[in-house]
Amino acid sequence: DNYKQNTPMNTISKLLAIFCIAILLSGCGDKRVPPLSIQEIEDIKKRIDNTGTITDAIAEILAKQQRFSPLNRPKYKGFMNKIASINDNQAESLTEISELYLDGLKSITDEQAAILTPDYDGLLIRSLNGLTSITDAQAESLSKGRILSLDGLPSITDQQAKSLGNVSWLTLDGLKSITNEQAKHLSNIPTLSLSGLTSITDQQANSFSKILSLWFDSLASITDQQAESLSKCNQLSLNGLTSITDEQALRLTKVRSLSLNGLTFITERQAMILGSVTNLDLDGVTSITDQQAKSLGNGLSLNLNGLNSITAIQAESLSKVKHLHLDGVKSLTGEQMESLSNVQHLYLNGLTILTNGQAESLARGRVDWIYLNGLTSITDQQAESLSKIERLELNGLTILTNAQAESLAHGRVDLLSLDGLTSLNDQQAEKFGNSSKYLTLNGLTAITDEQAQFLSMMMGTTLDISLNCQLLIHKHKKQ
Repeated sequence: DNYKQNTPMNTISKLLAIFCIAILLSGCGDKRVPPLSIQEIEDIKKRIDNTGTITDAIAEILAKQQRFSPLNRPKYKGFMNKIASINDNQAESLTEISELYLDGLKSITDEQAAILTPDYDGLLIRSLNGLTSITDAQAESLSKGRILSLDGLPSITDQQAKSLGNVSWLTLDGLKSITNEQAKHLSNIPTLSLSGLTSITDQQANSFSKILSLWFDSLASITDQQAESLSKCNQLSLNGLTSITDEQALRLTKVRSLSLNGLTFITERQAMILGSVTNLDLDGVTSITDQQAKSLGNGLSLNLNGLNSITAIQAESLSKVKHLHLDGVKSLTGEQMESLSNVQHLYLNGLTILTNGQAESLARGRVDWIYLNGLTSITDQQAESLSKIERLELNGLTILTNAQAESLAHGRVDLLSLDGLTSLNDQQAEKFGNSSKYLTLNGLTAITDEQAQFLSMMMGTTLDISLNCQLLIHKHKKQ
């Protein structure tokens, strides 16, 4: 995602429903446009990549298709950023898109800023990270967006800060310094990222204490007073810190979600203090002691992705965490997996090997969500065991057997992600077609008519698949 990890805004993630294909195919008054094929999209992308420009006609077609076909958004997002300039007509067309990423633009006019950010009741994302300067009028217009990214700006005026203070989510990671007056205006924003700042004053920290979610990932150090002020934030990211004092750690424990990924080492005392933080990120820490694991195992959510191994005692202590991230761990013993099976949401994307016994432990345990995207293959027995878990991600799998498809399609799992698969056979398509779950198959770019017919039978579920496949599936649904 273009947005910060482990935040409430990560709910702006995969759409859980693909709902406008019918509108696209059946027409919508004068907005009807013929659906583009994958090849046509690729041709447009190549043209934009080569020229850095877009025509009025293409802008209109892309805007309408992206609006009525949410599944297309990831495809357009990538190459719209290559557009280096637009005219007013193109801006008018593109304004239909609620999530618009135009980071290739180096400048815009006041009129274009106003066009690109209309009054809109829903979510409006505008990313213009290529801009290195804006006018006060542009800041006023752009402030109508719910989410705004202007990371290319090296500085802003006090008036611009006042206007931008009306945005719900703002990133200004290019700023190297701010004034106290600007800090005061920007503190009205619920979610703010200023990760380019290397230092702040105590007065600025006091202003920012009103913000719900705040990123200061380039701060190399903070004072005790700043730690006290910033501790009033609900969510705070200080990933630039390479060390903290015990006093600062104590003050920061008031933060509900705290990210300190720049720390490579913590003391026993700091582990005991930070263990009271509800959601804690310590991905820079590469090793912990058994006592530290015991202290850190008291939170709700814990990220320790920098660890490449853990002991049996650590696994037992960490098993008390409800949401545990250990993506750096490459292998686990049966005893360690038995302990970790008590974690509700478990992230083990670094695992490349899973035994049948470990899969059975996960099935017997309390795990509701399991992420095993590092596995490139599983056995039929493992598929049967893992199918008993509510949410399962196996995006590293490139091959699936019919027996595995049978287990995964009709097991307890409600959300199944198999984005690494590049092909299905008819029998597998039929098995998934008769299931009732949320299924992602984004690695599939082409399916046969028969497979599309099977998948169109999915009962009361959402299928996340490429646009080309979705259009073919929808054709069979209509029939």
